Amino acid sequence: MVIDEDVLLKNGAEFQKYAAGETILLQESLPRFYFQISSGLVKLNTFRDDGSEIIYSLPSDGHCFAETFLWHDVPYCINAVAMNDTEIIKLAKGDFMEMVSSNSELMKNLMGYTAERMFYRYKMLDILSLNNPSRRIYEVLTFLKLHHKVKEPFKYIVPFTRQQLANITGLRVETVVRTIKKLEKEKRLIILKGKICL
Repeated sequence: MVIDEDVLLKNGAEFQKYAAGETILLQESLPRFYFQISSGLVKLNTFRDDGSEIIYSLPSDGHCFAETFLWHDVPYCINAVAMNDTEIIKLAKGDFMEMVSSNSELMKNLMGYTAERMFYRYKMLDILSLNNPSRRIYEVLTFLKLHHKVKEPFKYIVPFTRQQLANITGLRVETVVRTIKKLEKEKRLIILKGKICL
């Protein structure tokens, strides 16, 4: 958890529930709240001109999202959508800024969290620049496994559908399906009950 929920509530935060598929924030809208996921899964995305989706991340329980926008008066350049029934704790921008300005330890923790996410994003951008689809998919899966601190072989269960992997890697779903089968034949991953295990 980035910020203790009791601390957020004491500073004026409120819980809000979102149904699966419901929009939490829209691209081009102005940042007005700090968002932290109490339970559920959120998709941060945009859409290309051809209508295809790009998924940037899928934060879950205890994570915050889009908080860096609160320090800069520009509209969001992403959307946030609940992937399943999700409960968010929201704190108004003014109350959030006052809270972190008066608590250096809280600010330090938030900056540490943001630094970790920046590392994740830069590493993913580097991987996504790979031209070889097989290498790109395998490197994404390997990085996700390391990110989730799973070390044992074939114990990391990839939490994404083939379509979501396509949206994350910028590849067509057919390419992802074909590549996953190829990686399975090479014994670099296994498929159990339709789930990819690395």
